[in-house]
Amino acid sequence: ISTGQLVKGVTCQHIESMGTDIFLNSFKFFEMNLHLLSPYQVNCLAWKFWKASSASIPPFLLLVLPPEYLEFVSGPLCVPFIESLGKTEMDLLNPGHHKRNAVLQKVQECLNGSVADEYDVDLLGNLICHLPPAFLQSRVSLKAMATALHQFKFCQQLGHEQKTEIKYKLLELYGSSNNWTAATTLDVGPFIALLSKEELDVLAEKFPGIILQIAKTIGPVSSAEGLLSAVFESVSSATASTPSPLTMPDCLGTRVPSSDEIIKLAEANIFWSDQELKCMDPGTFDKNVELLGTVSGFNNSQLTALKEKAKQVWGLLPDWKSYHIVSLGRIALALTEHEIQELDLHSIDTVSVLSQQTEWTLTQARSILEGFLEDSGQAISTLKSFDLVGLGVILCALDSTEIMSIRTAEFSAAVARIGLLVCSTPVLRQFKKMTESVFGAAPSWNGSVLQEIGAIAGGLNEDELKAFDKSLMPYFQPVAVRHIPPEIFQALSPEQIANLGPENAAMVTGSQREHLDASQLQSLRLALDGARTSPPEAQSSAGATQEVQTPAPSAPCLSSFGIWLCAVFTLHLPF
Repeated sequence: ISTGQLVKGVTCQHIESMGTDIFLNSFKFFEMNLHLLSPYQVNCLAWKFWKASSASIPPFLLLVLPPEYLEFVSGPLCVPFIESLGKTEMDLLNPGHHKRNAVLQKVQECLNGSVADEYDVDLLGNLICHLPPAFLQSRVSLKAMATALHQFKFCQQLGHEQKTEIKYKLLELYGSSNNWTAATTLDVGPFIALLSKEELDVLAEKFPGIILQIAKTIGPVSSAEGLLSAVFESVSSATASTPSPLTMPDCLGTRVPSSDEIIKLAEANIFWSDQELKCMDPGTFDKNVELLGTVSGFNNSQLTALKEKAKQVWGLLPDWKSYHIVSLGRIALALTEHEIQELDLHSIDTVSVLSQQTEWTLTQARSILEGFLEDSGQAISTLKSFDLVGLGVILCALDSTEIMSIRTAEFSAAVARIGLLVCSTPVLRQFKKMTESVFGAAPSWNGSVLQEIGAIAGGLNEDELKAFDKSLMPYFQPVAVRHIPPEIFQALSPEQIANLGPENAAMVTGSQREHLDASQLQSLRLALDGARTSPPEAQSSAGATQEVQTPAPSAPCLSSFGIWLCAVFTLHLPF
């Protein structure tokens, strides 16, 4: 094996057919390219290694085997087990919820029930992000906490209860926030968002620059509203009040945002009132509209106020240039159906920017579609593949007749990108019919097609879904699995469900589960655990379809090269 990217196309059949010595000698290559593999491929590697040399299996591979295999980890295996897991993203290996709990329980056992010092923290690595709240509360020493704090900053999905325990540890370690220095505040970093509004106000008053710096590193508004509020009050109080220059009666005496404040506040601009935004100086708006258009936390009334300001500054909607429309960002979401119809949408470049917003209503999306077709002088039947790609999510507003009028060649060229769209079930069903005009009847589709069409497979009907061989189940894209209607999903046989693979099984929704019977739920548990439904010895070799082994190739098969790449990646590779 000599090239990294090709590992994406190595199937379970390839892995299973490798001789023991060749596999063990080549394993380092797989390990180095773990980030390129799907969870299903990693699962295949784990089973192959277990068969080839269970005594020397890398501990992180035990994570993708059923939970009972964790019993092999004890004594001298504990440190390498934790160390290897700590260097691996647990989400990459995609263990089911109950398996994750079993892994964390084994980790706690290996640590003798506590994180005592910085050595334990370093050993844990990424695993520290998954420690349960109760363990953080009573089992992490203050000596370890100072080092752990730095590691916690890199955790992407800490739960509310975990954050609460981290806050208590911070206060225990550093004392009251009223006594924190600038250095302490910087050390605490994004976790200052866990403090109360009163505590944040004190810090914002003492260290406004530091608080602003930290605020800009924090993601969703919901997780940092108190911090953003403190930033807003700090910046507002430190800046001289700017009265509105507008002479309208309702703007007289209204304090309005200045350019300097808008730039400093970033996401904290959400605390300007509708009235303050409405009364903003026209020059200030024109200069900062792009920044305001990126603020994710503006509500509908704030967006409407900014839209009205745009109309006041730029004039009549038909006179707006493409750069005006593009600069609006989220503000464009406030445009009504009638207002959208007035815009000049002849350019697919303009429309493609609008399509990047994911919060359009169906009515708005329909207006954008009709506006583009009318202004560009096109019909659905004349659209090129690059038009289809540029329309993006706006395609979800197409009706069934329009979808079937798309030219087959253009649809084929754009199908991988269309397969990334999450449209309503009726629209997905029409896209599925269109896909059949390209690749043939759904029951004849192979794994490459299923990978290529992505979410469109969510439009399959009950009979079509049941017709797929169980060996093709891991080739369904996770987004497709998630959007199969529950009443259709329940048509899958227990064998099909067992062969979904860990990644797809993890995408099954609660409503889909509710429609499954006991045997189907048991199969889903097997898929989540990465269990084999039959040993390789029981499978015939001459042209037979493997039961669980074939992994879904990952990302390349969603590229614009699509089917061609999938075909290349399923060739027998020279090991």
